[in-house]
Amino acid sequence: MMDRFRVVRQHDGMQCGVACMAMICRHYDKGLSISWLESLCHASREGVSLKALHDLSIELGMDSVAGKVSLDDLYEVPLPCILHWNQNHFVVLYKISDRHTRFWIADPGKGKYRCDIKEMKQHWISTESNGVEKGIAMFLEPNDRFGSIREGKPERRSFRFMMGYLRQYKRYFFQIFCGLLLGCLLQLIMPFLTQSIVDIGIRHKDIGFIWLVLLGELMIVVGR
Repeated sequence: MMDRFRVVRQHDGMQCGVACMAMICRHYDKGLSISWLESLCHASREGVSLKALHDLSIELGMDSVAGKVSLDDLYEVPLPCILHWNQNHFVVLYKISDRHTRFWIADPGKGKYRCDIKEMKQHWISTESNGVEKGIAMFLEPNDRFGSIREGKPERRSFRFMMGYLRQYKRYFFQIFCGLLLGCLLQLIMPFLTQSIVDIGIRHKDIGFIWLVLLGELMIVVGR
């Protein structure tokens, strides 16, 4: 039988997750571009997380479940599904042989290939629980909303995408905001310190006070 499953190739090392999602959508006769899917997905510096893919599946009108499962579990679920590969990559498992000895993989970085059980375990298994080897997988199925999804212009989602990106680094933006606020306050203090040199230091001929204020101003300037 001809292998009709279509591979979507990633354009860079950070796109494997959305490329896999595009493959799943194409399997269900919905052609969506990587660029548009990226505009819906909140990626980090390391790429797209499993949580981000789950959120994306909801956005696309799909029901999804992700977790650690065994090889026996894979034999029982509908395919295709997304696998966490080598603990740093995503691929699509789209077929398993009747005897459960061959696994067909659609890799957005390398294309399509087959694995035997040994290779499957080597690349996919990441943990062992109660003596059972397990790997991470995401299972997806279209719901009633899936048919109504239409690809739009990525620019329409640009603000939403930007907000999702900013949320990932909100701790750093808070630090920057505090730094700017402190800098403004110090800038406001400088004229008062200079005036105090005239009003107190010079008027009362207090050399020690003058040096103290000058030292304080120097520390403020250096600290900024």
